[in-house]
Amino acid sequence: MKLPFEKSIFEEFISQALRKFEQHLRNEHMTQNTITQRMRGATEFARFLTDRPHRYRERTAGTI
Repeated sequence: MKLPFEKSIFEEFISQALRKFEQHLRNEHMTQNTITQRMRGATEFARFLTDRPHRYRERTAGTI
């Protein structure tokens, strides 16, 4: 998602946390489907925390 402004410190922290979480899942040798599902949920929660919930029928497998 292209933002008209730079990310805040909190948003940058959340982005880094998501990357670390994904790396943790990979280190635990989870299947790709499991990683995808968990990252989708984590991304959805991160978007909720940053007050940018997804739009109706928008895929949530991206980054914040």
